[in-house]
Amino acid sequence: MRSVKALAPARIKWAIELLELETKHNVLEIGCGSGVAAQHICAKLGRGSYLGVDKSPAAINAASARNAANVNGGRAIFWNAPFNAEDREPALFDKVLAVNVNMFWADEAPPFLDVRRVMHAKSLFVQVYEPPNEVQRTKIAGLVRRRMPDFFADVTIKRRTIAGAPLIAIVAGAAAARKAA
Repeated sequence: MRSVKALAPARIKWAIELLELETKHNVLEIGCGSGVAAQHICAKLGRGSYLGVDKSPAAINAASARNAANVNGGRAIFWNAPFNAEDREPALFDKVLAVNVNMFWADEAPPFLDVRRVMHAKSLFVQVYEPPNEVQRTKIAGLVRRRMPDFFADVTIKRRTIAGAPLIAIVAGAAAARKAA
């Protein structure tokens, strides 16, 4: 049976664009959901790899099924588990992605040190959110602006509205942060 590439929502398309993927990159997606982003990311990878982590068994089953060819070919792995950097070697990933993963802005102690642990000096961390309204988008921007500079360098906050949906992206490099991991 032929695999059909899923249509990606605007937030996922924008997130993948912001990752600036190269064929050699190793990518970690935190909260991979049903694997729509994975399908598009794996299509861009040559010798690179993809790891998707999600705490929902249903999401991992859907992601694995959607990306069966990438899983069988050894390009993609999906784990049913909460994100935990202790499960990974340090400095393993070139790109780290999180789309609509609220723990990075809603939790009192967001897991930024865990993300930094799996990144090397030239890695990029991209978070994209589709909040329900402009008030929430402004709230997320403010929280991130205060929290992330202690852990990441070159934190950039971008806003975009696509088809009426208010989107926000946070793009951060790993090098030279004030509180290195």
